[in-house]
Amino acid sequence: MWKRLLSICLITGLLHPVAFGAIYTGNGNSGFGGVIGTGTLELAQVGTTGVINGTVTKGTADFNDELVIYLNTTVGGFNTTSTFDDNGDTLRRAISGLSFDGTNRATLNFSAGFDADYAIALSVNDFDFAGLFSLSETGAHGFVADLGLTPIDPSDASTSFSFDLASLGLAPGNSFEFVGAYLNGDDAFRADEAIGDGIAPGNPGQGTTVAYTGSRTFSTVTAVPEPSSVAFIALGAGAAVLRRRRR
Repeated sequence: MWKRLLSICLITGLLHPVAFGAIYTGNGNSGFGGVIGTGTLELAQVGTTGVINGTVTKGTADFNDELVIYLNTTVGGFNTTSTFDDNGDTLRRAISGLSFDGTNRATLNFSAGFDADYAIALSVNDFDFAGLFSLSETGAHGFVADLGLTPIDPSDASTSFSFDLASLGLAPGNSFEFVGAYLNGDDAFRADEAIGDGIAPGNPGQGTTVAYTGSRTFSTVTAVPEPSSVAFIALGAGAAVLRRRRR
């Protein structure tokens, strides 16, 4: 009987490890083909550690440009990108919304109460890199960590990265807010594709200012159920399956 019960639990997935994560959808816009607008971002905490895995699954186009995820992790930060002037490389240009030659700017304003202090910027077309940066009003954004982006082919269905909460000054049990923006970093040409609220259909392009009206929140945990408790719940559910089958 117990072998049969264990088999039922395994088949129904009742003994699978508990996962702590969330999937966030794009805003539905498709000015750059729908790669982010019709795609998703998944964030998942590894158990109760401070490690967060991120996976971007593209929508209906290849990942040819840069995605910037602005993070609000603590009091203070920046409610706009209008003063950012770091255009030292493709990802820094994307974060600042400032072109390689400094002649074009695409400004983002964040929603009330959202003050960005970090940004994750990634590119799988030419730069092939994901980095975590601390934001600076003027001058160079501070490089914090290489997030190990893989795979790095624009046509792949998804690409993944990871970071540690400690890099953001956070610990398990804390939460953070974020929004995502998609653009050609070198030219500072902004798409209408985003994660978050308020970006209307139609590419803003260059020389414009757009504003978010809402952000997303990711919460982390500090504890998981004891393995014995999970097994007990699973066995109880499996027994219920057996009873239903006997009727």
